Amino acid sequence: MSHELEAEAIIDVFNRFAVDYVVIGAFAAIAQAVPIPPTMDIDFYASPDLLNLDRLADALEHLDAKIRVSDLEEGLAFDRSPEFLGRMQMLNLTCEFGEFDVLFEADGIRDYRGLEERSLTVIVGRTETHVASIEDIAQSKRAAGRVKDLKVLQVFEKFLRARDNDLGLGREKGTCHRAALVAFRGLGSCSRGRI
Repeated sequence: MSHELEAEAIIDVFNRFAVDYVVIGAFAAIAQAVPIPPTMDIDFYASPDLLNLDRLADALEHLDAKIRVSDLEEGLAFDRSPEFLGRMQMLNLTCEFGEFDVLFEADGIRDYRGLEERSLTVIVGRTETHVASIEDIAQSKRAAGRVKDLKVLQVFEKFLRARDNDLGLGREKGTCHRAALVAFRGLGSCSRGRI
């Protein structure tokens, strides 16, 4: 089922089913103008609470999501029940709108609530979504320690230094809240959000 990513369509389904999630990874970074290479998928960090697992199961059913496997283009059907989802740490999925991952645990991310509190809102196309802060994304990449993550980590750190210097924050982190205009390149609108 390898299709060009239509992230807005997947986000829209998650929103319609009231799934509690935060977009993490490269998609979230690009949405905040971090100059890294484009991504082919979108990563959702989902709340593991039972009510949310029910909503997520319904959303995955609606999307007809399947497990992404390299030698089976249409993907592999799987048990989308809340009970099954509750036993997972991560799912690599595909649907008619492209590839996406659902995570319940990730290196460098302690818990969903903290991640959500530090997230900001962006508009993808015409659809609102929450994306992880650049600091949280960088921390996750640092903790994962994979070669591909460490290569882009320098870009994140340079971006954060430049942003903080532009805002007159220097090295004093967390001393103030500031509004920022965030746009996802190529997908339209902007939204104000906390960084």
